[in-house]
Amino acid sequence: MRKKRVVMFTGFILFKKKKIRLTPGVRMLVLGFLLLFLTPFPSEGDSLLPQSVGSLTLQKLQSGEEAKQAINRMHGKELSFKRGYIGIYGGEHGKGTLWVSEYDSEEGAVEDLKKMVQMIRTGDQKTFGHFREMSIEGLPVYLVLGMGQAHYFFQKGMKVIWLAVDPSLAKETIRDLIGKIS
Repeated sequence: MRKKRVVMFTGFILFKKKKIRLTPGVRMLVLGFLLLFLTPFPSEGDSLLPQSVGSLTLQKLQSGEEAKQAINRMHGKELSFKRGYIGIYGGEHGKGTLWVSEYDSEEGAVEDLKKMVQMIRTGDQKTFGHFREMSIEGLPVYLVLGMGQAHYFFQKGMKVIWLAVDPSLAKETIRDLIGKIS
């Protein structure tokens, strides 16, 4: 019968068949190194966009400079947010897209949302119609219709969030999203 070898970190290291005792400081460095490089880190978008909203699941995630440029392109100008995230969601009964712009401060998010609301409310653009303001779980949420989808947008903390979703899934999806987004 063969003996099983069990390797444990005991504070000793074998070097050229000699047992060398490690000081507590060196042990902490080795342990820290192992934890740092062996622990998986989530990407930026993993912690911000939910894996699912309503009956839709995240199919594609865009983050970083690529997402920021796409959001700015959509607005036709450069906005003041620091990070952008775009999630493409799909499911058996429809699809949706989630755009999140993260700002340096809550005030910056509030200011850009106010500008967006004013522009859409006054009809300065022709893409969206049927503007409505509502409250979901105590949060002011705006709704417009356009391009065959329901579009919800709101501000939460330092983020401005825009959800475009097929109308048949709109109510369940926005309620679930508001409960999940921090």
